[in-house]
Amino acid sequence: MNKITEYSLWEVLEQITSSLKSKRLADVFRFTSFCPFETYGPHKHMRIEINYIKKGNCILHLDNESISFHEGDIMIITPHVEHQFEAGANGTILMQLEFLPEIFSLFHSNIKVGTEPIPTPSFLFSKENRLIKIVNNVGVMRTIQRIVNEMEHKGPHYRYLVVMYYAELLILLYRYMHETYLSICTNELLKKAVCYIRHNYQTDININDIAEYASISERYLRKLFSQNLNLSPLDYLNQIRINKSIELLKNTEKSVKEVCFLCGFQSPQYFSRIFKQQMGLSPREMAKS
Repeated sequence: MNKITEYSLWEVLEQITSSLKSKRLADVFRFTSFCPFETYGPHKHMRIEINYIKKGNCILHLDNESISFHEGDIMIITPHVEHQFEAGANGTILMQLEFLPEIFSLFHSNIKVGTEPIPTPSFLFSKENRLIKIVNNVGVMRTIQRIVNEMEHKGPHYRYLVVMYYAELLILLYRYMHETYLSICTNELLKKAVCYIRHNYQTDININDIAEYASISERYLRKLFSQNLNLSPLDYLNQIRINKSIELLKNTEKSVKEVCFLCGFQSPQYFSRIFKQQMGLSPREMAKS
């Protein structure tokens, strides 16, 4: 008989919860508010940090890039990654969950579900995936919220329920990475297009240039981006440019016009319009903050 079938579900859950060091299911589980432009950090820690942007927008600064997040987005920061949080122009409300990686590692084994292996946490939370940005994923958000709610209210047998929610969260994250981030690695044409954008975003490139470099039609290029990233090639290009412009506006003395052209925008007016759409404030207001 397979060893798993020798135990009841309750016994398996008890084994998992009792094996946790100091019995901590989470170190941080809360809703928290930040004032406009309030910062926190830079810092790093051993925990996996998950933040759901409940209201407003914010920026996360890493050592060599700044990434913008908006209402409904989820950020996942892997352990030992130095980062600094900055609230947006109208403040930010976050749902936060932080826990040690050992919780996810408890689910790993050599067992297979059918022919598909159970995902390895170290595979998801590696140096290459130091920051994971998830957009419009209600399933992941709701699972995070269930964990936070159970940890706050601590109803009967809440520890077992939290462990099961962590297992659900791990599978949902694996599914998301497989369908989005990991698809770039497996689809050579998309990977080629993404690399071209990341290396040439500061120049006056267009959809035709990207398609030609990847040796595919513009129509197929749009299909690849839509199916794998839920973005158009132009939206992805603008996202890369805006993230770079945030870094320059916050960390240099360059003017808004200089930043505009350095990041590949050909018109300061267009740059300001796209920036405000994504960030909720103008580039000049960002620079002043």
